[in-house]
Amino acid sequence: MAGPAIRTLELARALAADERIGPVTVASLAAVDMADELVRLVPVTGTQQLMELTAGVGSVVVQGDVLGLHPELVHSDVPVVVDAYDPFHLEQLERTRGLPDPVRRAIVRDTISSLNLQLSRADFLLCASGRQRALWLGHLAALGRVNPVTYDRAADLSGLVAVVPFGTPQRPPAARDRGLLSARFPVIGADDVVAIWGGGIYEWLDPLTLVRAVAAAEADAPQLRLVFLGTRHPVPGVETTAEAARLLAAELGVLDRTVLFLDGWVPYDERDRWLRAADLAVTTHWDHLETEFAFRTRVLDALWCGLPVVSTGGDELAEVVERSGAGLVVPPGDVPALRDALVRLSADEALRRASGAAAAALAEGFSWSRVCRPLADFCAAPRRAPDLALDPVARLQLGLRRPDRAAGSPVQRVRAALREGGPALLARRLRGRLRR
Repeated sequence: MAGPAIRTLELARALAADERIGPVTVASLAAVDMADELVRLVPVTGTQQLMELTAGVGSVVVQGDVLGLHPELVHSDVPVVVDAYDPFHLEQLERTRGLPDPVRRAIVRDTISSLNLQLSRADFLLCASGRQRALWLGHLAALGRVNPVTYDRAADLSGLVAVVPFGTPQRPPAARDRGLLSARFPVIGADDVVAIWGGGIYEWLDPLTLVRAVAAAEADAPQLRLVFLGTRHPVPGVETTAEAARLLAAELGVLDRTVLFLDGWVPYDERDRWLRAADLAVTTHWDHLETEFAFRTRVLDALWCGLPVVSTGGDELAEVVERSGAGLVVPPGDVPALRDALVRLSADEALRRASGAAAAALAEGFSWSRVCRPLADFCAAPRRAPDLALDPVARLQLGLRRPDRAAGSPVQRVRAALREGGPALLARRLRGRLRR
């Protein structure tokens, strides 16, 4: 699973363990090929099935463009929680680089339209950090959702927006087994120090500076090895930039010797075995808007596994790592600084131990059961947002548009439907509008 699916499943498990909350179902718009002891997992193949599934439930939690794909949820009375931990409109600014201008502009515009719909309908909104909370409060204010009615429920808007970070598992990570990596990469020796990149390689990340830094560190840290753990995204069609990193490593003469790539994607339940086989974790990214509001979920797994973290600065989690002593933080794109940090950690075993202990301690505060509390409190006593429960006249007095109108003009919505699901989706949405 990738991050969104991981977060969905782990939040569902945490809710199911709360005795105040009844049974929890995870509904996937794609196939389901696994079972779980705590939650029910079901595939949803159509709107009718989804509406039957959500009839009579206490609340519905959504990610991505579920409301756009199934507008019946928008017009239902069920309390809707929107999980906006991933500001995907900022990701698209990077992901769409290189596309023709009209295509790029349309994609970014449609992601914003999707977010307008979600935030206009949200009875409760989740985000991953304080920075993200400020971002979404600004977005909500622009949509008219920061108004006297929501303000009077809670002057800090805690009744509308809550910070629910990505979390760490309750179970302890796997025991350390260095043989797992050396069996896959015989070039890794018993005394080598392995830095691991524990996630996908995407446009908004910066593996090239890391490859250059590792190559530059060879003279002073010949024992250092870098392993990229995920080179192919588990969702078909999602592109990565792994090939550019591989080509650069070959050009610098370190491919398959110092810089190693594990082809494919490690199964979710096995990721801690691979991380625990390494000595430190590393993540690097560019200095841009996506970074400012990002919450690097891959870092949470590294903390859980007690790995010191070497990270580019600029995001909120990097600041937490630096303050807690759980690793070293360097400026974006700074090859010498990153090289020095890698050399320092690879050469100083005592520093690695101390940073690893700080990482493990930090991870305890991010357990899923702990970070999930605001969502659990809402699901234990679900409610409609006070401004969304008003009659149409009162909503107009607040300047609120209908949620479906927040998603853009009719022409934009028709184009978006055709892009998302073709004529069938457009016809379904038209039938839904006619029924309403």
